Amino acid sequence: MQRKDILRRYLAHHESVRVIVIDGTNMVEKARDIHGLSNVATASLGRTMMISTIMSSMFKEASDKLTIQIKGDGPIGNIVVCGDNSLKMKGYVTNPNVELPLNSKGKLDVAGAVGKGDLTVIKDIGLKEPYIGNCELLSSEIAEDFAYFFASSEQTPSVVSLGVNIGKDNHVQKACGYIIQPLPDCDQKIIDLLESINLNIPSVSSLMTDIEQLDEVAKTITGDNQIEFLEEDYPIYQCDCSSERIEKTIIALGEDEAIKILEENHGILELTCNFCNKSYQYNKNQVQKLFHK
Repeated sequence: MQRKDILRRYLAHHESVRVIVIDGTNMVEKARDIHGLSNVATASLGRTMMISTIMSSMFKEASDKLTIQIKGDGPIGNIVVCGDNSLKMKGYVTNPNVELPLNSKGKLDVAGAVGKGDLTVIKDIGLKEPYIGNCELLSSEIAEDFAYFFASSEQTPSVVSLGVNIGKDNHVQKACGYIIQPLPDCDQKIIDLLESINLNIPSVSSLMTDIEQLDEVAKTITGDNQIEFLEEDYPIYQCDCSSERIEKTIIALGEDEAIKILEENHGILELTCNFCNKSYQYNKNQVQKLFHK
């Protein structure tokens, strides 16, 4: 496994096309390890983390934050991924242990795990209210759903390709993806070329296993050997939970409710972070001090 995950941004076809490519293998392997994810849960969360990281890289300000929620009626439950401009990402699924037979193509059945439902994108970019975009899930395979979101909610036609390969040892061999977005001045002939190229790329994870250099991947998926490199970032899986945040959650419960939960659990109020599984425990004396500071 490579030392660092990497995301690279480019312009192609004389600055008329935006391209972002990511290899996030370490991030998804860490998520798999933290949550004890099944293979299909790893693929579902991993694909969502890849596109969430790509979207976070589009932010302009350091304080900008992103939350992705996929709520389907499938057995995996909800998928939640959060990130920020520094590409510190975290995520979880409601049911990390879901197991399903392979689909008709012999691949992990992500669509079956997710089911029908909705995709919600929340962007906190320093305005009075966060931007909230929503669309129904088109295929529940994640990549097509985000392509539909970009087209329908943000009026930005996009090629989105996401993939997670898992080895026989159940470890993540490759987690990766890319987005291609024609800019307003892009010629229709270039758009047709991009569509033609990407229709003939059956698996991004296989492509990026064969071609490990992201620059070469960007050239392959755009058909532009003169692609312009812009910048490089190193995303990581990192939870930012803390005792201060947990204490705010307890206070939000209200003192009566907090004491009730504590007494129902043999004198201990325990909260566990959904993103990193870290546990925080408080006794009655500690809980009362929170409300009487």
